[in-house]
Parts: sequence; C-alpha cells; structure tokens
Amino acid sequence: MRLAPRIKADLPATVEAKLLKSGAKITDLSINSAFVKGRFKAAQVGDAVLISYNLPQYGLFEHNGRAIRKNTAGMAITFHNLHVTTKTKLWKYITDNIKNLDNCPYCGEKYDIRPSVCKNCGWGLVFDSPGYSEYYEKMHLLKKLYSGAESLEADQIRRLINFLDVEILKRGMSEEFQEFVGTSAVMKEIFFKIRKVAPTDIPVLILGESGTGKELTALAIHERSTRSNNAFVPINCAAIPESLLEAELFGYERGAFTGAYTSKKGKFEEADGGTLFLDEIGELSPNLQAKLLRFLENQIVERIGATKGRKVNVRVIAATNCNIEFAIENGKFRKDLYYRLSAFPINLPPVRERGGDKEVLAKYFLKRFSREMGLPKEFAEDAITSVRNYGWPGNVREIINKVRKAIIMANDKLISPQDLDLNI
Repeated sequence: MRLAPRIKADLPATVEAKLLKSGAKITDLSINSAFVKGRFKAAQVGDAVLISYNLPQYGLFEHNGRAIRKNTAGMAITFHNLHVTTKTKLWKYITDNIKNLDNCPYCGEKYDIRPSVCKNCGWGLVFDSPGYSEYYEKMHLLKKLYSGAESLEADQIRRLINFLDVEILKRGMSEEFQEFVGTSAVMKEIFFKIRKVAPTDIPVLILGESGTGKELTALAIHERSTRSNNAFVPINCAAIPESLLEAELFGYERGAFTGAYTSKKGKFEEADGGTLFLDEIGELSPNLQAKLLRFLENQIVERIGATKGRKVNVRVIAATNCNIEFAIENGKFRKDLYYRLSAFPINLPPVRERGGDKEVLAKYFLKRFSREMGLPKEFAEDAITSVRNYGWPGNVREIINKVRKAIIMANDKLISPQDLDLNI
C-alpha cells in the first residue's frame, strides 16, 4: 500500500545528477515521488538529483529529489522540500487525473463504482472534497508514524508516547513556553489537565511554589484555547503598589486624579477577547478583592473616574504561591472570591517532587544556553549525580540560573558539581 496516490503519466523530463543532464520521461507520478524512464549512468541510489518537467496547465516544474531505486528501465525519485506553491499545483494535477479512475490510487483495488473509502486500505477516495488535502497530510503522517513504530519494542513505544504527550502540548507554543518540559507522572497529569481545561472558559487557579512555572501554565492554557489569537495579558499583583494596582487593572479617565492627563485602558480592557493572568493573587488588598469579585460576576469594567462601566469578554487565570486556605482562615482573602477563581485548580509540584525531571530540565537548559552562548558544554557524571541529589528549593528558576552560571564558570567542556555551585 502506498502513502500517496499515484497516477500513470507521459511527461517529458530532464534529470540532472552529478552535473550530468539526461533526457527522460515520467511514467508514474505522485505528490512526493515519481518513476522516471531513461538511462542514468552517472546516478546511483542515494544521489541527489534535480528534475525538470512541464505539467499541462501548470507550467514548468523544477525541484530537488533523491534517487531511491534504480533498474534497467529507469529510476524512482522521491521529492523533498517542495515549495508550497509547487506542492499545491502538483496535488491539483494529480487529483484532477484520478477522479474518474475505477481503482484505488493507493492500493490498486478494482471497483465497478469507486466508494468514498477503500475497503482494502482504508484511504478516503473523495478527492474533490474541500478538506481532502488537509485530510491527506494528516493521514500520511499518521501512517508513516505507525509503520515506523511497528518495529519498536513496547518500552520504546511507551517512551515515544510520553515524548509526544509533551510535544503535542507544545504545538504552536511561543518560544518562551518551550522550557515547560517534564516526563514525570505528575507533570503528565498537569499536561492532561491543561488540555482538558484549555478549550473552556472557566476560571483557573494555579497553585505552586515560586519558580514552578505558573505563568507558563497559564500561557499554555491560553495558547490552546479558542482565545489564542487574542491577547494574553499578565500582571504581577505583588510587584505593583496597591495605590497604582487598581489603575493598572481597571484603567482611569482623564482628570480622575492628579497626573491623569489622558484616559488609559486597564489590563481588563487590554485582555478583551483574550486572557488576563493575575499572578500572586493572594497579595490583593480587600478593596481590590471586592472589585475583582464584582468584575467576575458581571464582566463590566469601571474605570476610575468613569460614570458608567464597559462590558468586556475576558477569561481570568489566577496564581499564587501562598497558602490561600490559610489566608482565608485568617481573614486575608475572601472566601467567595476564592470559589470564583478556583473553578478549576491546578497544583504545580515543586521540582524536588518531579523525580527524573531534575535531570531532564538541567540537560534541556544546558543544551539551550550552550547554543545561545556559543559555548558547547556537557555535564560530568558527578555533576549529574549532584543534580539528582540536590533539593532545588528555587525550582525551575534556580535550575536556569545555576546552569547558565556553570556554562560560564567551567574551564573545559565538562561541567563539574563545583561549577554548578550546589550545596548538598
């Protein structure tokens, strides 16, 4: 069974291999390969080739390929790095020429009337449907993955799934999100929760020690949500004085107070249609807690000095590193606000509870920072042991700082425990 539909063709072509050009004829053509009839004395299997040919109605095509099979009749060439325009035109030409065939162009199964799905190979055969190109790309990759995984042992497949579990989560993520890595069971549970809650609009409360990745978790939720094309607006409630935080969150009108020379949008309005991330929510004053609760109930922003509010559409994700239940018991945090924010809580584990992720994270950052600094480094075996045994009270942020410093401090290619400055 083929992974691409193939048609019979009769197209004059020119094949260049090892600087020698040969006249040829394409007799079989697919979206990613062709069989070319001719004599190619210079070309060997594995050689890079340049193929040129004219497609009726679409003009001259010229692109790179590689010889994958050769016999007395000619040579099979696989295409690679096709430009998207070339690929689109080639796909259109092929599908135009297989609409009326009475057999499956994937496996060759004969039919009196061709069905919508081949009963032999399972490929869909409605080539003129609007979404067929996307369907083909997806199925082609899945079938390649399956065929490649068949030869793996069960444990290798399990590791592959664990890797994909993380990589699928990262798909489409910004560069800064890529440091959110881990293969431990507790992190896989976090990834699972992110995927579950992301498509919804319910508030999320992220709990965890400083440096565990609370903002990255919020960003992961946003970028996998239906709001991903709109703004992600973070604000650290602990970093802004209380007197300024209300203006930052809700905005103000011109003349609302001394120095308000122009009107200004607050973070809630900036996040309209998107996501607002409130970090260190436990530091909000009682007054701002009350205003936030009112906003969560009606989604109406009231700027300081305004006579009326404005309706917005904002998803709120909050985070804190404090014991929020203890704060409620001591009257420092409103219980009703907590219930509003914690519709879906996510508890991020500290690095010391993430098993082998210590080593995974350290190696990841070593590779990343070595590349960025142009200083290729590796961990010595005793450095890896130190990484495993250290408690990492500063969590991921501490790993980042220690690894970056060690790259600079190491006198040779190997990083030692002393370079990492770990007090074990």
